[in-house]
Amino acid sequence: MQLIDHGNATPRQVALEIIDNLDAHWGLDLRAIISNEALTENQRLKKLRARMLEAALSGIDERHVDMGVETLATPHDALIQSVLAGEDIETEPNVSVTQHNYDIICGYQGQDVYNYVFTLSKRLESMSKAQTPGQLAVETLSSSLFTVGTAWAKLTWNAWRGGQTLLQATRTGITSLGIKTVVAVVVIVLAAILLYLFLNNPKKILGVIYNNTDEVLVVNNWNQKGGDLYMEHGEMVNFMSDHEDGNLDSPLVQIRNRYFFAPNDPENVIFGGIYFADRNFGLRGSEGVMLFSSKSSDFRVAHQFAIPYTNDNGTNMRKIPPGPVNLSDLFRDMYNTRKTRVDTMTDGYRLLSTVNDPRGGVVGLVAAIGKV
Repeated sequence: MQLIDHGNATPRQVALEIIDNLDAHWGLDLRAIISNEALTENQRLKKLRARMLEAALSGIDERHVDMGVETLATPHDALIQSVLAGEDIETEPNVSVTQHNYDIICGYQGQDVYNYVFTLSKRLESMSKAQTPGQLAVETLSSSLFTVGTAWAKLTWNAWRGGQTLLQATRTGITSLGIKTVVAVVVIVLAAILLYLFLNNPKKILGVIYNNTDEVLVVNNWNQKGGDLYMEHGEMVNFMSDHEDGNLDSPLVQIRNRYFFAPNDPENVIFGGIYFADRNFGLRGSEGVMLFSSKSSDFRVAHQFAIPYTNDNGTNMRKIPPGPVNLSDLFRDMYNTRKTRVDTMTDGYRLLSTVNDPRGGVVGLVAAIGKV
């Protein structure tokens, strides 16, 4: 997996570079939307997604025929219409990677962590410009992703296990789900990352958490007071949420379980969720803890992150036994033992989390929950 070195570029500069590329490619003025301070951040995000998706779909046939498979109307069309109408949507799709790339990602430290999380936007930019299933399949594999979204992953993986090459299977997944739907999911993630990178607020974090277990993970009532997402300081701007098995009538979860055959099998696929947290006011940073719970067992893992205003950045991971948990106390305990990188083995699980640097106000994080 080759990384782009953005060590000398600020997140805002990375965002503007991509926005300028998209403006030139599609003939838009996305800068006017993303920089419009008369709009709230959420309003900017919805307008950005709508304009980007409208432009991306303009070069794709309404009824695209590829390899004899005709893309017809599906329930996923409702997602496209919601984005185009600038409505609220409830999904922030999972990304997925192969076992090979997952192993590489888990080894990232320092600048490589920063480069990985912040150049997701460059990879998604190339994918959003594709106008045929073949083009999108090539761009997806070039990006080192397996898919974006659980629905696309399921179709691609089934074709791959059926004997197709990975490139053929990626293309089959796109034609089966519909290229418009796939592009829509890519745009949903890309627009959110671009807005986050563009905003100049210090003390913010972009994190990617992978779930290499057989457990479907949820953060119960994460968007409600008293839920299993606790923010000591700052606010959660975007939080992972995707359909468990790809079908729109399946439950929303935070990170679905892996596709798994055997340890280190090259056809294993691991899913990850993306979150963005930001400072909201005053001399405070972005600090919090989220409690992941299995839907089918008492397995629980706490993931803590801290981008304080004055102290060192850090992160922590911990397996949590059954029973009541005071998240405020848990946060403080994990905060006091945070590190730039934690990598521990507990009861047959490998828990790791890494921030790119103990210093600086814009932080990248890669974490993983793995069954050994």
